[in-house]
Amino acid sequence: MIKYLKAEKLTAAVKWLLYLTAFTPLIISGAFLFPYISARTVFFRLLIEAALLVLILLIWLYRLRLPEKGGGNYIFVVFIAFVATNIISSFFSFSPLISWFSDIERMWGVFTLLHLFMFYWLLRTFFTGKEWKIFFSISLIVSLYVAFYGIIQHYPDVFGIKVYQAGIGRIISTLGNPAYVAIYLIFNAFFALFLWSRSHSRLMKWYYAAVMAVDLFAFNLAGIRGTTLAVLAAAVVAGLVYIILGHKKSYKISIAALLIIAPLIFTYAFLHPEGKLAQSNPVLQRIATISLSGDTTETRLIGWRASLKGFLEHPIFGVGMDNYYVVFNKYFNSNYYLYAASEPYFDRSHNAFLDVLVMNGAVGFIVFLGFPIGIGYYLLRGYREDKINLDELLIFLALTITYFVHLFFVFDDLNSYLFFIILLAFVEYRYQREPLVTFGEQRAPRSLVNLSSGAAAIIIIIIIYSLNIKVLQASNAVIDAFSYRDDIMATTATFQKAIDYHIIPSRNIVTSYVSYLTEVAGNLPKVASDAQKKAALTEGIKNIIIALDKEIKKDRFNALLYDRLSIINNIAYLLTNDRAYLQNSFDAVREAIALSPEHLHYYYTLVDTYIIAGRMAEAIQTAGDALKINSEYATGYFYLAKAYTAAGQFDQALIVVKQLKPRGYFATNNILFSYLANKFEENKEELKAIEVMAEATKVNPNDAQSLARLIKLYLKTGQNDKAIATAQKLPAANASFAKDADYIIGKIQAGQAQELLQEIASRENK
Repeated sequence: MIKYLKAEKLTAAVKWLLYLTAFTPLIISGAFLFPYISARTVFFRLLIEAALLVLILLIWLYRLRLPEKGGGNYIFVVFIAFVATNIISSFFSFSPLISWFSDIERMWGVFTLLHLFMFYWLLRTFFTGKEWKIFFSISLIVSLYVAFYGIIQHYPDVFGIKVYQAGIGRIISTLGNPAYVAIYLIFNAFFALFLWSRSHSRLMKWYYAAVMAVDLFAFNLAGIRGTTLAVLAAAVVAGLVYIILGHKKSYKISIAALLIIAPLIFTYAFLHPEGKLAQSNPVLQRIATISLSGDTTETRLIGWRASLKGFLEHPIFGVGMDNYYVVFNKYFNSNYYLYAASEPYFDRSHNAFLDVLVMNGAVGFIVFLGFPIGIGYYLLRGYREDKINLDELLIFLALTITYFVHLFFVFDDLNSYLFFIILLAFVEYRYQREPLVTFGEQRAPRSLVNLSSGAAAIIIIIIIYSLNIKVLQASNAVIDAFSYRDDIMATTATFQKAIDYHIIPSRNIVTSYVSYLTEVAGNLPKVASDAQKKAALTEGIKNIIIALDKEIKKDRFNALLYDRLSIINNIAYLLTNDRAYLQNSFDAVREAIALSPEHLHYYYTLVDTYIIAGRMAEAIQTAGDALKINSEYATGYFYLAKAYTAAGQFDQALIVVKQLKPRGYFATNNILFSYLANKFEENKEELKAIEVMAEATKVNPNDAQSLARLIKLYLKTGQNDKAIATAQKLPAANASFAKDADYIIGKIQAGQAQELLQEIASRENK
């Protein structure tokens, strides 16, 4: 046992744990919620925590030695300051727990940042030249796997292999997002270029060149314009630096010519996106498709404006890590819906600089800028002191510029931040040429050291279980719950099992459970008719209300949680007829609106709540209020029509329904239209019923049920020609109705319209 406690053995163990971090991009598992994030982050954390346990042994057994010259580790100082700023920001945040532990979707927060800092510290302490070369070599092999997986993903027919998300489109490989793939491959392409520049073996030079070629080819398939622009910006700066510092005149002339010609080519491609030049090259195609007014650009600008307003409100230390969504909700602009109709929930601004500014304030932002400044300082001073040659200066300067320009268009995540840490540690090592600390002679036994080392080890073991293993267990239980989807009893029991793990980052588990219960409640009459299912749903509703209340206590400025609590209370009222649930629903949704005044979906929840409560005038008023906020969003007219229909004001509902198609509304079902048409038919107003169903076919031309209903109404009113014209649309809506369409048309043309109408009525009665 003693031989395994020797310094060299323990040091080797830490190094191997650090080597294993290079495999982090490969960790993916569908057995867990957010398969590209949860298992991967836990894998990385566990490696760092295991390394810390070994480190504790080293500190317990051996004396720490600081380098003889000491000082000058500026990136270390910046990193310490950045971590400290984030910790301080967390205490000023809307939700300190979210700041520290984030949620399963991101697995970020101060907790993960501390792991990244320790990763940096361990790299600087245990890696020298040999270890760095081994690490980069492993990373290049992993990058080839990521690249080839993405290439196979893009060309499944060429390779005859079907992988997840296969098909022509931007690759996500093993990372789950094209942007993450792009920057990861760029990091490794630069690492390969560095090793190529230092290798004296022709064979290895060919290998490194091949890695660069494969990684860059896959990078192109990721199709990220922001990262492409970042690479081009880096190339320009590197070219200018070579012109200033380089020695070969012919290279300088060639680079200068390229720097003059390339912008002209890119500008021409941008101005003529459909031209032959722009279409001749993937990079030029990407430049040509840059738009300052597209939907994505507009939604990003809305998020960026919210960030700046949030910063001005909290300028010193910001709102804390992972609390951005509070700012986004507060300053949300409803015009967002005109560009992206889905319910908005931004927990990042999609600009890493703005993320730091709003989450860490001016103090954190200034400290963050110390990272690129520190890298630049080491590279330039290292070049002047002959510690770093020109090739190395250009490579790592270009990589740094690429990364930081890339950050202007995205938010950071573990896949990219991990390699940013590697860049920081390596550049600092290349200048300092010595570790942060070393381990000297064996330490004499001391009770204080024994006690503190033992306590630290126990704390890490507790962290391993409570903040990593339990998170995976809860995450796995959610996936299990969804696998039982059709069995309400099993699903609710398994969701409750996930909640009962009592993990801190439980928000995604609770909201997933809410989504399931809401889906089940969509067929409430059928569920309520089965005593067992009704009991399971009722119990699930009670449990999720308790869980939501706990989430809100942790995260009381999260408008989404209040909205979901309102929806669940509405379902509880429909199940039990207990009006206390209605009051709880009103309280919750009003709080959601107060936190996000232009979030229109929260107004729609309030409309539904008023309808359920039988307060129709207030439902109409609320729908109108939502339209006053944004009169261009089509869904607002749907809810106004819904409120008028519930109030029995059918003519007003019809007027509003006719405004849906001109505003681009698309119906996912015809329930409202069918109900309104029924009411007109009951009142012997078939022509108005026809108008309603005609609108239904406009907002969803592929809805065969609406077409069939319209055919019946035309037959009922003797409009046989229109019935035929409508029947001719059936095959386009659903190919399986082609024979039915022919039958209907044949019957009408044979003068048997009334007989056909009786057949339809007979089928409906069955």
